[in-house]
Amino acid sequence: MNNVAVLSCWFGFRFNKPQKVNSFNSCKIWIYATIKNFLPFKFLDMLGFTSIIPQAPKGVGSCYFYSNNKNLKTEILFKGWLFCFVEGELSNGESIVSSLLAKKVKFLQVDDTNFSYFEHIIYMDSRRITDDINHLIKMNQKGILIRYEAKLKPTIWHEVDEAKGQERYAKNMDKTIDFINDKLIEDYITNNRVMNTGIIAYSMGRKGKQIRALCDEVYNACMKLEQPECQIIWCLLSQPYIDILHAVEFSEMKSRSGL
Repeated sequence: MNNVAVLSCWFGFRFNKPQKVNSFNSCKIWIYATIKNFLPFKFLDMLGFTSIIPQAPKGVGSCYFYSNNKNLKTEILFKGWLFCFVEGELSNGESIVSSLLAKKVKFLQVDDTNFSYFEHIIYMDSRRITDDINHLIKMNQKGILIRYEAKLKPTIWHEVDEAKGQERYAKNMDKTIDFINDKLIEDYITNNRVMNTGIIAYSMGRKGKQIRALCDEVYNACMKLEQPECQIIWCLLSQPYIDILHAVEFSEMKSRSGL
């Protein structure tokens, strides 16, 4: 598959530590994660620990894994990826800073001129790797292939309500809601079924300019709002791009983990 590039990423430490240690249980988790960060990945694999660095998808030579953690380079290369370093604060992988760094990769903001040679660019979260690349390419007839959330969320507000349960999403939710309401004045709608941005296939051919325009809009909004919950932003800003967007049921794009 010489015309296909697969992108994934992880920003932060090898294993997440709790952002706040405010109980005996969170203290134990913090100690456990700290220990794991200093153990060799091969030893952890032997012990059955799940790494946040997956094996690269099978049958694709150009698999790029982006990280701001140089300590992960050996494992990334060992698992079949090309290592791409991105400068950024090395914080917890679930922090706002780390989550926003990941949007650079997800929405094609990484500065890599090699991408101009690829007809298909497929982004996968590190926990949502799929090996079914040919199937994605065949399904992607419009330009962007994405799947709906496994749980039915008929409107943007369903995603907003659920996102409020996570601190990194809730912190700037007021600004995000203001952004949504401003867009509603511009004839955007909230009754748009929520899509899952864990796997996105881009067919860059004739639709490349429109694809990049949508990606730029979503990325810039996430950064402006400091809102890493990009599914809210995507659900809203993708509406004018319906002619290049094909969303399928969650079960039609299967990942190794089932997520």
